[in-house]
Amino acid sequence: MKRGVDQIQSALYDIDAVLEVHDARIPFSGRNNQLKDIIHIRPHILLLNKSDLADLSRKKEICDKLHEQGVTNIQFTHSTSDNILQHMKNDIIPLLLKEVESKPRFRTKAFNEYNILVLGVPNVGKSTILNKLRQTYTKKRKAAKVGATPGVTRSVMNKVRVNFDPDIYVVDTPGILSPKIGSDESGMRLALCDCLPSKLIGPDLIVDYMLYWFNKHRNFKYVKYCGLSGPTDNHLELLSHIAIQRQLVVPTKDPTQCEQKYRVNFAKAAEQILREYQAGKLGKVMLDDDLLDM
Repeated sequence: MKRGVDQIQSALYDIDAVLEVHDARIPFSGRNNQLKDIIHIRPHILLLNKSDLADLSRKKEICDKLHEQGVTNIQFTHSTSDNILQHMKNDIIPLLLKEVESKPRFRTKAFNEYNILVLGVPNVGKSTILNKLRQTYTKKRKAAKVGATPGVTRSVMNKVRVNFDPDIYVVDTPGILSPKIGSDESGMRLALCDCLPSKLIGPDLIVDYMLYWFNKHRNFKYVKYCGLSGPTDNHLELLSHIAIQRQLVVPTKDPTQCEQKYRVNFAKAAEQILREYQAGKLGKVMLDDDLLDM
């Protein structure tokens, strides 16, 4: 990640604008403070992606707080929606070009050509956004690798043309987290949104935090979804129930009786319920709602 920051800084002289992509469920947690200087010296738009998974009932308050932090242009996106190409063409790109033209350009000799840097923390959809920008104008296949795990993009890539007249090029970057995450809670929220690899923390601990968050907010949708008789604050009880219900078991041998037995596979159950949570099957959430009142 340090190498990624160095690459971004060295490439910045050739950049006209910045598209920062972040997860709409955590609009404040995890945004990299190291990149603030980069953002503030170039025209900047914050795309809060995966908005289809976020509870946006306090959308105005989210925008107001981000404005207080110096973010003036905010767009909520769902990069896999049917209308994303139209949203890119009609809203995001015109706003970005307007911002570039409203300020003195660093690249004064560049006429009718724009270089856009896409950055953000891991696994928030940066490469998907780049591909959608490319498809918006050229109808070509995807140019950047995408994946379901954090860290698919490893380095700052060569710029990719996404439009003609004006010529618009986009540069993808690796996901870059802050070297020091502000709090344990912020780290767990990043992990719950899959911005941190679950193996670094442990899927069972992430499920424990998920259960804590749901119960704290008296959001008991997980009870019906998982087929529980009622709420629980014991994540092992939840995982055991899921494992038995879905027959997620591991064969073991009892050396004293020479027969094969089975035990529940907590790890597999945790991985499954986390994937389903991240796909929105447990409902829309706003993990940073408490930060709105600070």
